[in-house]
Amino acid sequence: MYHNLAFLSLAAASLCFCCASPIDDTERTLNALYPRAPATFTHPGVLLNKAQLDFIKSKVAAGVQPWSNAYSAMLADSLASSTRQPSPFQTVACGSSSMNPGDGCHEEREDALAAYANALAWYISGIKSYATKAITYMNTWAKTIKDHTASNAPLQTGWSGASWARAAEIIRYSNAGWSTTDISAFENMLRNVYLPEIIGGSKSNGNWELVMMEAAQGIAVFLNDKSSYDKAMNIFASRAPAYVYLTTDGSCPKSAPINGFTTCSQVEDYWGQYSFPQNGIAQETCRDFVHTGYSISSMSHIAETSKIQGSDLWTTAVGTRIRYALGFHSQFELGTAVPSWLCGGSVDLKGGRSDFEITEVGYNALHNRLGVAMTNTGTLTNQNRPDGINRARIILEAVRLASSTEVPSLQQLIAREPETLQPELVLRILLTYLPESTEPAQYISLLQQLALGAVHEPSQPPLRYVQPGKELSDAEALHQVRNIHLLPIAEGQDAQAGCTDQLSLFLLHRARRIDAETGLIPEVQQLLEPFVDRDSYLRTWLISNLLPLRRLDYEYYPQNDDVSTLEAFEKLEGRPAIDALLSRSYRAGVPEKPQIARDIRGIVGPWIYGGNSRKRRKMYHDQRRSSLTAPKLPEQSTGPPEDEVVAGWSDVNEWVLDFATRDFIEAADTIEQWDGPSDVDYDGYGDIEELDDDLSRGLAKQYARTGLAAIYAVTETSHYILEKSHGVLKKLARQSDLSGPLELDDLQASSVLDLSQDYLDQLTEVYLLHNALLRLDNPLTCPEQASLSFTSLILSSCLLCQKLARPRNSRNLATMALFGRREEHMEELRKTLQKVPFRTREENAWAEVRQWVLWLRDWQYQADDNASHDREGSLGVFCKIKRVDVEIELLRAFLRASCYSLAVNVYCTSGGHPIPDDILEKTVLSVAMSFYDGASNGNRTRGGIRKASDIITAFQSHFPKSESFEEANALLAATHSMSFYSLTLQHGVPFQPVNIRATKDPLYLVGKILEQNPRSYTKLDDLIDIGQNLIRARPGLAPRRDPPSSKETEQAAFTHTLDQQLSNSSRRITSVSIEAALSENDFDTAYSYIVNRLSPTLPTSPTDTSAPPQTSEMTSEDDISWRAAYLAGRFSPSRTTPTLHRLEQRLELLSLSLLLAPSPSLPEILNVWRAVEADLTTLLAREAAEEDQWNGKGDQHKSTLPGGFAPSAAELNKDLDRAANQRPRRLSRATASAANEEAPMGLFDVARGAAKAFSKNAFPLKAGAARITASTGEGKAKERPLSMGSDSGSEKGERIRKRDLVANAVTGGLASGIGWVIGAPPQGKS
Repeated sequence: MYHNLAFLSLAAASLCFCCASPIDDTERTLNALYPRAPATFTHPGVLLNKAQLDFIKSKVAAGVQPWSNAYSAMLADSLASSTRQPSPFQTVACGSSSMNPGDGCHEEREDALAAYANALAWYISGIKSYATKAITYMNTWAKTIKDHTASNAPLQTGWSGASWARAAEIIRYSNAGWSTTDISAFENMLRNVYLPEIIGGSKSNGNWELVMMEAAQGIAVFLNDKSSYDKAMNIFASRAPAYVYLTTDGSCPKSAPINGFTTCSQVEDYWGQYSFPQNGIAQETCRDFVHTGYSISSMSHIAETSKIQGSDLWTTAVGTRIRYALGFHSQFELGTAVPSWLCGGSVDLKGGRSDFEITEVGYNALHNRLGVAMTNTGTLTNQNRPDGINRARIILEAVRLASSTEVPSLQQLIAREPETLQPELVLRILLTYLPESTEPAQYISLLQQLALGAVHEPSQPPLRYVQPGKELSDAEALHQVRNIHLLPIAEGQDAQAGCTDQLSLFLLHRARRIDAETGLIPEVQQLLEPFVDRDSYLRTWLISNLLPLRRLDYEYYPQNDDVSTLEAFEKLEGRPAIDALLSRSYRAGVPEKPQIARDIRGIVGPWIYGGNSRKRRKMYHDQRRSSLTAPKLPEQSTGPPEDEVVAGWSDVNEWVLDFATRDFIEAADTIEQWDGPSDVDYDGYGDIEELDDDLSRGLAKQYARTGLAAIYAVTETSHYILEKSHGVLKKLARQSDLSGPLELDDLQASSVLDLSQDYLDQLTEVYLLHNALLRLDNPLTCPEQASLSFTSLILSSCLLCQKLARPRNSRNLATMALFGRREEHMEELRKTLQKVPFRTREENAWAEVRQWVLWLRDWQYQADDNASHDREGSLGVFCKIKRVDVEIELLRAFLRASCYSLAVNVYCTSGGHPIPDDILEKTVLSVAMSFYDGASNGNRTRGGIRKASDIITAFQSHFPKSESFEEANALLAATHSMSFYSLTLQHGVPFQPVNIRATKDPLYLVGKILEQNPRSYTKLDDLIDIGQNLIRARPGLAPRRDPPSSKETEQAAFTHTLDQQLSNSSRRITSVSIEAALSENDFDTAYSYIVNRLSPTLPTSPTDTSAPPQTSEMTSEDDISWRAAYLAGRFSPSRTTPTLHRLEQRLELLSLSLLLAPSPSLPEILNVWRAVEADLTTLLAREAAEEDQWNGKGDQHKSTLPGGFAPSAAELNKDLDRAANQRPRRLSRATASAANEEAPMGLFDVARGAAKAFSKNAFPLKAGAARITASTGEGKAKERPLSMGSDSGSEKGERIRKRDLVANAVTGGLASGIGWVIGAPPQGKS
């Protein structure tokens, strides 16, 4: 239908518009045509103007052909049917390919075309029903549609909008009866629904934006919208040169600004085409000709509408691009072979749709109007038009006979009608319609006669000649012939390769079709063999395609169901071809032994040497399209003649290299079994060509390079892999006439001598990248003596690493040896030594490990080399590490492996002294402490602590004066003692020795032991030993002795400081033990520790200079004492009744705390002291009352005692009188006595009693103190004797009352500061 519409529109109109101004082939910018919108739009003016419509109308009215037939065909189409009804959608949703979703897509496009068809029919015929039908379509959609959605919305809108605009222009300006209201509604639809969707352009393929701009231009004309018209033309001006290529554009096509491409590489990838030798190639040529036709059609329509509106684009570069695009694509529609450079040698002519029927508009404008010669376009245009040639009947009969396999009858027809059935036409009919299953023997004779140029009628059996096609009219025959599409004889790749023989081209095409339809390769061989010597190209094709395919599917792998086709086989190129040809050679999991060498020799070899298109190329092609992210390789030179390689063998080498990364064993076997490109099996057909000596040497050298590259590409590290690598190295040495490599375990220095500094300077890290291993200028894989020796050393290093349980591949070690940094070498060395598989104490094995590691550091190292210095220019895996650092790591490994004797022998007693003594000491201690830190148990006989202890013991004799060793021993002793206690620092996390070193105050851990171990406070001596060892092990707590001071005073101060720390640690531990005892209600132990362990040191006189200066630790002693005394003094078990003795002990302790505590703490202590005193007073009073009560009872009941006599009456009365007289006095005396004995004391009484007690040495803790320092009001220290006032209620020899004893103790603490407590003024200021 579309073809009929286009033909009616412009093909006929060409007769009335001829020979205007000639086309200007020069590139003219479209900017010169601004403003594009005319001052006044011409109507009708979308694709057709009134003159053109009138011309068509006159031709149809006169019955002139082909206009009349085309018009009849249009009316016969369903779109022009009067019964067809519109199918509007409110929302047209079109996804990809107008599906998923596809709501209203087909209906909208068909209704728009139907409106255009009826509009044309109305104008040509004048029949009003056509106009009414067109108006119905337009009005119905204008009232319904609201939006276009989904991914294809812009394209759908463009397709439909272009047709709506054409139909609307004809109806509106032909008095068709379209009302103003309806026109306004239709304008609103175009303005609001269509134009916004398309006016912005598209980044998609060019056919989208071009049809969108075609629709936008037409809608703008209908709406008289100049702004939209100019905007549409602006976008078209940038898209047109980006869609059709002209050689004047440069080496690659232009890019539409909306796509944002900035490089040729991007544009070429977008087009799918990488060379541009001719004009007319389109952006979608390599996609298919249908979409390309859409775009050329839209360009033609835009140019035609522009001409109608006053801007003739046909005479600009737009016309030039359309001209060449039509001519370029028409030639292939007519059967011209597709060249190999175009779209890979094949194009899709149909794209699954219609023919290339879009030439009418462009052909009319360029040829008929401007007189431009367009032979191919004209031929195709005429073929697509109706004609009346009667020879169509003959062609139809030949087609029928070929289709029914009536070869003799066909031969007779050919002989009778040689003018019509030319050999080329016959071959095309046979190629297209003769069934591929026909045995070649049936038509080989006919082919041979065609080749000779004379076809004879068959003699047996005689045939009756029948006039063909008598039952068909001319029109019917013409119609059927027009629907015949004969295949071209030549396919693109054959013509491009230079084959000109028509029969050979037919045979090749026929062979491919037989294989594609039947898969019968034997029949293909039967067809070709009679003609194999006819043409060299045919013979070459047979060897390079048929032979390898036959071997692949029928000889080598007949059981394989995945059979290749000739067509697919021929399309194989480059590396993908090698992958496909060798895809069956090796399959993982298949039990059969791979036959890679056989397949390269028998399949790949013939394929490479047979194809002219694959014959000879440079190995390294132009890098213009290489990835921007690829590493920059050193600049390449053209190289000597041997650097020229066959591209196919280059791909084979790459395949072998890549295969080595997957299965190096099989790759190595392949290299050993196949002798390279000269080793090819042609199955008796003979060599295709002899390689010249230079090329042969180049191929052999590159093959050797592949073997070396495979060694560096392998990622596996097994011993067998190393042996196979060594085998490959030996073969390459033989083939290249080089000295063979040393054995793997031969650690000799001779190979290093082959490595000159110049050679090493050539190497860069880039050469070890996988994509650079096969470079011709890569010295690492160049088959020369230096690279062979270096690879041999690398393989030996790999073997040692494997023995050390740290397997590394060749590339890893080469990278490390040549380009590794010291940090990387050190990290690898440490990991290697950690992986050594030998058990502990295997000292002989570890001695060998040392030799291996030193050789890995310096490949010139020998076993008797005991020098500790670094050899200049050493080369090895660990060559960036200094010798002493390597020895340090070895020492660490020896100690970890418990090889203490070996370590002492190598590093202490040997004459070489690989490690200086100071570094040796630090290293040994570091390793010991690492085991210490990793220990989970502190027992010296277990795990890491044992290891640390053994290490210290092993080296102790070699460092007898080492303070660090002493500190380590102290730490181990403390840790061992602590292991016998339960200790947890965090919930659920057991204590570990490393916590000691991580704790800022290690004595804190002793407190945790007391908290978590009941009655552990009873082991005070053990805890004190632990604490003092912790102090000795933590020299950071005191001034360091390293370096020692030469001044005796400094040494004395240090000794005093350390001693003070040890003393202070004892007091701290005693204090926390007292707390622990109290927490377990063991007051007696706490009291004992205070009395016997905490003996506070009284402050010395400031004039005493014999003692060393006091430190903060010394001044904190009494703080520990008074706090411990205060804590015990305030202790009062809640569940027991205090005894008099216990209260006296508490008062004694509180008195001590009052004596030692600082002034701010005195009120708090006094409060506790008073409470205890009150308890004591209460207890004493209760005891006195109980005593009196007991005595009273005794007096009252003494007559009841056994043996007693009852008093007489006189005596009884006398006693009663005496008692009455004495009771007041007795009570008075008792009361006075109690008052004197137990009356509450004031603070002065306390002070007086305490002074008296001190004078009598009553307090055991301070019995030896004669004087104390008192603080005066001015803050100056002053010595004075304590007040010795006596108690007035006491007599000499009278027993000391308990409360007086307590008072004595308190007084000493109050002597200097009691004044401020009671509010009295200081001495000297009263």
